[in-house]
Amino acid sequence: TEAEAHGVLATADRPIYGAGYCATAAIVTEGNPLAWWQGPERSLLASSTFGPGQAAIDLHRLEWYRVPAETLERHIAGPFVDYLCSNEITVTVSLPVMLDGEFSGVVCADVLIASLEQLLLPAVAGLGGAALVNASGRVVVSADDAYETGDRYAGVDPESGLEALGASVRVVRSARYPFALLIPAV
Repeated sequence: TEAEAHGVLATADRPIYGAGYCATAAIVTEGNPLAWWQGPERSLLASSTFGPGQAAIDLHRLEWYRVPAETLERHIAGPFVDYLCSNEITVTVSLPVMLDGEFSGVVCADVLIASLEQLLLPAVAGLGGAALVNASGRVVVSADDAYETGDRYAGVDPESGLEALGASVRVVRSARYPFALLIPAV
C-alpha cells in the first residue's frame, strides 16, 4: 500500500530512495504491474492505473524481479543505472511476496550509490584502497581511485569469483549480504 511504502521511505536510519511492489501477471492483468514511490517528496512514480507506460518494458525480465521469482529468496541487484525510476546509480533490494503459498510479485527498495558512499566511504577509505564489491566482483564503493562504481575489480574471474584474487587481496565476506570488502595486501 502507499502508506507502507511511505513508511519504508521514512526510515531515517536507512538511506532508502524508492520503494514499491511489482506484481505478477496473475495479480495485475492489464497495465503497469509496478506501484512505486520515491524521493524525499514520496512521489508516486508508477502504478497500474497509468496504463502501458513502463509496462511496455517487461519488468519481469529485470534482475531485481527475475531472481526472487526464480529462487523465492531475497536478492540485491546492482549497482546499475536505474533508467526506470531515478536515473541514478542504484542497488535494489527485492523480496518475493507469497500469497496463499504462491509467488505474487516482489517488494523492493532502492538505495542510491551516492547515499552508500556517504555512509561507507569514510570507513572504507581507512583501509588503504579497499573496495566493497557485489557477488560478481562489481565495485559498489571504492577508496581506490582506479575503481569506480560498476567497474569489475581486476583479477576477479567470472568462473571462480573472488577466489581468483589469491593472496594479493584480503577478502572479507558479509555473512548476511552478497558483498565483500576487498583490502589490498600490504
